[in-house]
Amino acid sequence: MSRSTMWSCARALILLLGVGVLGGNAFAASPRLVEFQGAAQPLGSLQERLARERGEVPKDISGDQLQAFLAKPDGNGPFAAVVALHGCNGLREAAVQSAADRLVSWGYVALLVDSYTTRSIDHACTPEKYAAEESNILKRTFDAYGALLFLASQPFVDPRRVAVVGASQGGMVTLSVAEERTFELFVNPRNLVFRAAVALYPPCSLAGARPSIPMLILVGELDDWTPAKDCARTIARWGNAGPSVQLVTYPGAHHSFDAPSLQPGRMNFGHWHEYNVEATEDAHRRIRAFLTDHLGR
Repeated sequence: MSRSTMWSCARALILLLGVGVLGGNAFAASPRLVEFQGAAQPLGSLQERLARERGEVPKDISGDQLQAFLAKPDGNGPFAAVVALHGCNGLREAAVQSAADRLVSWGYVALLVDSYTTRSIDHACTPEKYAAEESNILKRTFDAYGALLFLASQPFVDPRRVAVVGASQGGMVTLSVAEERTFELFVNPRNLVFRAAVALYPPCSLAGARPSIPMLILVGELDDWTPAKDCARTIARWGNAGPSVQLVTYPGAHHSFDAPSLQPGRMNFGHWHEYNVEATEDAHRRIRAFLTDHLGR
């Protein structure tokens, strides 16, 4: 795929992570296209034994080849960094530059991961497409950790200060990434972990164990796709033991409340999406403060 086609596919991240949340006015160098592999999985004991019986040298299961857009502040760093995960509609047109500008203006390296292009997936937003791509939540969890390992290999990144931010389905992946057991599922010779996580309007009803890192969840009260009440119930189920989990519910806000292109609101994939300026401005403030608290500058 050509670089121009990749840019065409990338600019709509803002519809998924929100122009207001990650968009900004400070100019950053154009994000550059990079490639990396999702995190590798260690062989299970049975797989290792069978490989040896076949006379093979056991090898870890390699992750998928992926593409992403990388941007950094001026200077040598090392900087804290943020891995950004798109929603079910993929990493599409509209403001990868703005997304990078916002994070870079806050002092962070930004890596915007594209989990779909190399897998030839257009979207996974309808029930049929989601069912066909259901394994993608696990695959995308490995994508996120592959992104962490990739950032850790960059001399300008502080590998101990990396957060993950995801919206909608990317928010679901973020919840999965934050589970304690997840850290043990991939090959991680340096014992790297994300320091904090932000999930915008994730499907909380599908969440598993309580996050083992600080978590900020932002959702609209009127969201009819990923309801706020599901997040409240999930957090109640998790209890209070462990790192902080903060839920912010925005009155009058719908799904994709942080996407200015959604004014007026409209139906997408059978659900109402609408921009809400008050919610967006508050989300800007909270996300920046949260990242500063847990990553510093």
